[in-house]
Amino acid sequence: MSGRRSRPTPVTATTEQEAGLYDTVVVPRYSSLFAQMILREIPEGAHATVLDVGCGTGHPTFEVLRKLEPGGRVVAIDRDMALVELARRKALDLAGKRLFFKVGWAEDLEFGDGVFDIVVGNLVASQFEMPGDALAEMKRVLVPGGKLLLTRALDDTFEEILDTFREVSLRLDLPAVQQRADAVATRYPSAQAFANQVRAAGFESVEVEEDLFRLPFRSAREIFDDPLLRFVGLAEWRWVAGLDRAGTDVIEEVERSLDVYFAGGPLSLTVHAGLIKATAPGG
Repeated sequence: MSGRRSRPTPVTATTEQEAGLYDTVVVPRYSSLFAQMILREIPEGAHATVLDVGCGTGHPTFEVLRKLEPGGRVVAIDRDMALVELARRKALDLAGKRLFFKVGWAEDLEFGDGVFDIVVGNLVASQFEMPGDALAEMKRVLVPGGKLLLTRALDDTFEEILDTFREVSLRLDLPAVQQRADAVATRYPSAQAFANQVRAAGFESVEVEEDLFRLPFRSAREIFDDPLLRFVGLAEWRWVAGLDRAGTDVIEEVERSLDVYFAGGPLSLTVHAGLIKATAPGG
């Protein structure tokens, strides 16, 4: 077992209201698209003990449990207390029997070695403060030959927005905006880079499955007002624009540019999804 270390500082805690909004908006319209990739890899009636890292409000935790045979169980952790509490409430009489929710950190898992047959993590890989430590811990708690299933957004996700920021930065002579747009783009790795990170942690038989989704919107203005993007993109885009009054002007210019390009009508944003499939050594 790894030695105890100082835990990473959690992100700003989600409020109860925000947790509810996340569950009703982000889960069905965004995170569930990635979760389906994980669920396809877990056979019906699997005899397994599963760890769900970064479980949020319980998706795909509940769906994973439904795929297991009656003796299977799921332990789900997240570092955000409000999300965990909402997931517990949704679990009803399953909680504490076949389904366990805990506040926990991927970088410091409070489990013994070789406890889990499968470790899943939906859209959590981009949130690791110490990716190497998190992957090492997930490998440690897997049985030899156990399965790792991780999803994340890959390069060119939200390319329409970032390309428009770059175009606006050139037109308005704002090189810092382009630099920040490029910096945000690097947060979405290529499939190869994602796979290499997992291989470097000692996993074997590493594969990446890719898929492409489109998020539809009725107009450019709807994008910047949509509660979904508040959770999955808007904070980054506000940083790209700059957080002062000038930044607000840049966002408005991006909105106008998108409206011109799409003739004021419906548009969609591209999401490139990746699923890592890997096994712990020794199987």
